[in-house]
Amino acid sequence: MHYVELEKDLLHQNDKLAENIKKNMDDHGVYVLNIMSAPGSGKTSILEAILPELTKKYKVAVIEGDMQGTADADRLSRFNIKVHQINTHSICHLEAAMLERALVNFDLHDIDCLIIENVGNMVCPADFFLGEDDVMMIVSITEGHDKPHKYPVMFSKADVIVLNKIDLIESTNFNKEIFYQQVKALNNRAHIIEASATKAINTGEIVHFIEHGIHHKKGIGHDHGDGHHHHHHC
Repeated sequence: MHYVELEKDLLHQNDKLAENIKKNMDDHGVYVLNIMSAPGSGKTSILEAILPELTKKYKVAVIEGDMQGTADADRLSRFNIKVHQINTHSICHLEAAMLERALVNFDLHDIDCLIIENVGNMVCPADFFLGEDDVMMIVSITEGHDKPHKYPVMFSKADVIVLNKIDLIESTNFNKEIFYQQVKALNNRAHIIEASATKAINTGEIVHFIEHGIHHKKGIGHDHGDGHHHHHHC
């Protein structure tokens, strides 16, 4: 019982901080995208595929969340963006407090879009609101079609789901019909994009989604969302 209360308090504190971050981002007109997925589903590869397009028109900053190392940040250093690495050490998700500390390194007046690449984990990141406008979830063909069934919280939180490595579908027993059914049962509003980062299939559609978010954010400035976040055990 005490554990549950403690966790509720922790999540409540996180959400309060995240709401402040959201307000700050709203005031600066910065569109914030939180990308979540399992390890190895292709978060960084997707970023490598879309950043050349995005940076033609927009100023983009990326926060890289990893338990350790700078491998992903290093991969992104060749792009014309500001990258900041957060190492969470033993923690399997990013939290609003970590994000707030990282944001002092950025000039928010000089950013159109902040992309957060969360720690590769299918459970914990879904519980921690970071003040984002949208959650993009990346799931790869090679992970199997039953992922929504196994990780309902993350799938239900997603605003857009990228089904990555679609070029490999013939080599797997991935059943698209079952996948779509499971997603729809959890989340009726999420847009699904079938893509391949390495073969540049539908990566333009991902760019388009982000671009739409940037334009929307610039247009409204002060929409604080519906402010409700549902939590489950990590």
